[in-house]
Amino acid sequence: NIQQLQNKFQAYMKKDIFPTFTQVGSTFLPFFQPLKDIHLKSSDFVYDNAVRGNETYVRALSILALFVLVIACFNFINLATARSFRRAKEIGVRKVVGADRKQLILQFIGETILLSVLAMLLATVATFFIVPWLNQFTNKSIQFNPFADPLLALIIIAAGIVIGTLAGIYPALILSGFQPLKVLKNMKLVGSGGTSWLRHALVIVQFALSVLLIISTIIVYRQTRYLNSKDLGFNKEQIVYFQVRDSLEANPKTLETFKSQLRNSSNIVAVTSGYGLPGDQYAGDGVNLPTKEGTKEYPANVFIGDPDYVKTLGLRIVAGRDFSKDMSTDVKEAFLINETAVKEWGFGTPEKAIGQPIYWNEWAPTDTTQPVKKGKVIGVVQDFHYKSLHEKVSASVIQLYPQITYKVAVKLKTADIKNTLAFINNRWNEFVSSYPLDYKFMDETYGAMYKNEEKLSDLLWIFTIMAIFIGCMGLFALAAFSAEQRTKEIGIRKVLGANAFNIMGLLSRNFLMLVLAASLIAFPIAWWAMNNWLKNFPYRITISWWIFSIAIIAALLIALLTISFQAIKAAIANPIKSLRTE
Repeated sequence: NIQQLQNKFQAYMKKDIFPTFTQVGSTFLPFFQPLKDIHLKSSDFVYDNAVRGNETYVRALSILALFVLVIACFNFINLATARSFRRAKEIGVRKVVGADRKQLILQFIGETILLSVLAMLLATVATFFIVPWLNQFTNKSIQFNPFADPLLALIIIAAGIVIGTLAGIYPALILSGFQPLKVLKNMKLVGSGGTSWLRHALVIVQFALSVLLIISTIIVYRQTRYLNSKDLGFNKEQIVYFQVRDSLEANPKTLETFKSQLRNSSNIVAVTSGYGLPGDQYAGDGVNLPTKEGTKEYPANVFIGDPDYVKTLGLRIVAGRDFSKDMSTDVKEAFLINETAVKEWGFGTPEKAIGQPIYWNEWAPTDTTQPVKKGKVIGVVQDFHYKSLHEKVSASVIQLYPQITYKVAVKLKTADIKNTLAFINNRWNEFVSSYPLDYKFMDETYGAMYKNEEKLSDLLWIFTIMAIFIGCMGLFALAAFSAEQRTKEIGIRKVLGANAFNIMGLLSRNFLMLVLAASLIAFPIAWWAMNNWLKNFPYRITISWWIFSIAIIAALLIALLTISFQAIKAAIANPIKSLRTE
């Protein structure tokens, strides 16, 4: 039993390994995870900044794909019922010669299934050619070849049959229900009653989904831009960092020589080294503060640096001072803390925090018998986001510890980055011969943290355009149908003095009212969905009213442009020809 094993393992860790974490209520405990869950369910792991998938986004995109499919099905139902009068006489004749309703239903559903399967086959061929581009866009390696996979081909055909059946049932019931006597007498069959309100309802649903997608796309795009542009409390631009190796890791003096040589370049602003960089790992998870009863441990992210750590990263001192090479006691006694630590540890203000004692005992120096580093706060830095903006800033401590070095960070000038990187690589090769220089840019590391949101934004744009395009196709056809049904009415109105503008308003008004109703339905749904999504971000944009204004204006303009062709065509038609129309 995996759960029982995990419980025993965690109990052992609480008792013998992490008693202090248990006392402060920390949840820093190991757990077992199925291998198949790693990609989609590992986004909040400590010491792991790899870009993972997001299960919520996968489900959301699947729902969006379903939305587009539903819009297409609604289009078909709308057009099939709207144009049903064209087949009215055919149906009347079939019934007169003996066809019953069941036969007609099977015929019409069969036609829909055939159309759906052909569309599915066409989509399959298109997907086969689109997948390579999709893989490049998403950095995936999706394999899609139904021509070599009989099961996949069978699923595609079955999906076509199911979709065709669902989309064809209602039109088949409408068409098969025509009465032969009314049909053969050319009596009005469509355009009013049940089919009319259903067409209106389907148009509302289509455009409600489109407006929902427009609002969602704008909000996701703005949130993604906010994540990439928000001030992080330090300057991540033009900083490269890399892990130290060989003698650079083993010998602090050798590392200092290496850093000194890097500083000789006029294109390098500053160099620092230590254990823990923003966007990377940090060194420890707690410090002790003295109390009347002894000491109490507080959770904290502990960063280890050197005297140039603050300068290189562009951290901002809000009280006290920075580390100094001239202060020999800083190595053993000095701590910098952030503003959140000041608040959480009850120091009051940054100024009052200066001089407060801090103990750190996670690693004892090898060159001293002192088991605990007892020091004091010498400065307070502005809060900086050492992780992504998916998480709030928590208490942080920066200290000097020459014996522990894991990474080197180099601040570059923008003048000649290519040659500066070549210079760093040459110096690296002089000190480390067995490993190539493997560097990263800090801004790219932070950018990678929001790849999921960026991909979601891009895919939302694609889905929105698809949904609007499909909806407009249906609206265009319905506008043509409406103009055709009202041909004689339009002719009479023009004879009585109506101008082209009056005719355009007559044909456009109802459709624009439907789009307006769709927008009002979509607004609360969009607000609820996007507000819930934004709750995942401690740092987020506000949902402004103008986003909804843009969505409704865009929907109305798109609808107006879509139906304007048919409206103008009807408005400029010769009324004499209109009055001769059957």
